Amino acid sequence: MRVTISEIARLANISQSSVSLVINNKPGVSAKTRAKVLEIMSKYQYNPNPIAQSLAGKDTKSIGLIIKEIDNPYFARLMRGVYDACARLGYSVLLGSSEHLPEKETEIIKTMVSKRVDGLIISPLQGDGFQVSSLAELLRDKYPLVILGTVASEAINIVDIDNQKAAYDAVSFLIGKGHTKIAHFAGPVNTGHGQRRLEGYKQALIDHNIRVDNSLIVPVEPYVLNGYEAGKEMFAGAAQPPSAVFCYNDLVAIGLMNALRELGVDVPESASVMGFDNIDIDEYLRIPLTTVQMPAYDIGQRAADLLIARIGDSSPSRGEHVILEHTIIERASVAKNPALMPLATAART
Repeated sequence: MRVTISEIARLANISQSSVSLVINNKPGVSAKTRAKVLEIMSKYQYNPNPIAQSLAGKDTKSIGLIIKEIDNPYFARLMRGVYDACARLGYSVLLGSSEHLPEKETEIIKTMVSKRVDGLIISPLQGDGFQVSSLAELLRDKYPLVILGTVASEAINIVDIDNQKAAYDAVSFLIGKGHTKIAHFAGPVNTGHGQRRLEGYKQALIDHNIRVDNSLIVPVEPYVLNGYEAGKEMFAGAAQPPSAVFCYNDLVAIGLMNALRELGVDVPESASVMGFDNIDIDEYLRIPLTTVQMPAYDIGQRAADLLIARIGDSSPSRGEHVILEHTIIERASVAKNPALMPLATAART
């Protein structure tokens, strides 16, 4: 039998507010009453809702930030934006990283709520559509929450860029350079960003009358080693390799360029490489990387500002969707398709 606070109050012959004092370990009830309530809770295996407890307590002037990858430079910049905004507003930040493990994401959410952070910023793992299984309780209890991702829900606060449009623009940029055989080293299947960038890649090809070749789409984990391994597999001994590769992120692109260098494939003379994120190292690489700028610092800052504005706001309101602008950053890793150029011109590009 699962009991409620009102039923516990009836069984103990006290008010619901007195039961709440016991549950939240606050003064205001006698030792005898406290013992009686705890005995009833134990008998009926009553487990207080940690979210409701957090909402009932005082503000802790802290928020939780849950990201996917602790060692990704993109998230380092995003964290700096969150930390700077919170410092300005007098809040501290608790950090957790799911490392692309759904069960770990769920556990971190529970831990942070139990520590009574005033709200959460989450870069969530996502499958097809938006899976809210681990977030359903937060949404149900109107817990202050900001999602770093594009979500088709008016009830959720989000901060992001238009990832599909950004990928579309990136692939269109490559097509504008004369590339028609363009591979995509796609992101993990459990990220909304990866799915939307894949959609943008495909749509750009379709809109430019280029057939989508699924053999050129390679799912990879978002790290240097994975880009390196995928590059070795695609280009080693290939009779007709792609002339350009659009990568899920800059780390994958850097790994790919390392593989191409080992294989003797010149970048960008023989293969153009495009990344996504514009991490700080890009412009200092041996071949500076052309990429899509993801405004990570601004995303973090806007997310923190939005979350803190929502904390303590009990009035019903729709979620706010903040979509920031992306930019194509052109550097040396992309050139015109040499197959479409005179040999002399291609040699100088």
